[in-house]
Amino acid sequence: MMDEENEAFEMRMTQFLEWYLFTRRLNEINLTPAQYALQIEEFEMTSEERPAFENLAVTRHSLFEFLKVRGDDIHIRDLFLDKKLVIHGSIIRIGFNRDEIFDARLISEGENFHFSRAFAFHPSEASKYIMTEVKKLRKTGDHDEKEAFMLRLLKMRYKYEQYRHLKLDYVYTNEKKVRF
Repeated sequence: MMDEENEAFEMRMTQFLEWYLFTRRLNEINLTPAQYALQIEEFEMTSEERPAFENLAVTRHSLFEFLKVRGDDIHIRDLFLDKKLVIHGSIIRIGFNRDEIFDARLISEGENFHFSRAFAFHPSEASKYIMTEVKKLRKTGDHDEKEAFMLRLLKMRYKYEQYRHLKLDYVYTNEKKVRF
């Protein structure tokens, strides 16, 4: 249960909302709510709004490595694709550390991307574990496995925050060293 007074409450609610709209597939139709909204007549949007909704239906959710800030641009690497990206004119330019891997969602706008509002920064000490798992997932290329792994990582991140007295490798692991 999440305490509304907890400093992470707003971020966790944002993460849930983004998962709910952009990742979770509706059982009957195997589409996300964002994708489904584009297909139903009841969802009203103007022709000017439609491109923005189309961009929301195809967000890029991944793990990223921060590379550098140059002016208003953020240089990152998508770890699953092993591809460098530049977020031009980003309004978010602080809070990134070179040695932390972070979970984020990118929304395209033409040739450029923007960060959504939800971020999860993983401790630098977890990088070795994360990269080992990312390399395995790169080989399979399975989108659902990638999303499941990122959800597990998010849970690990919050468990590590909650149980600071535990060693990091008791939390960031595939083994059941500690039962939660």
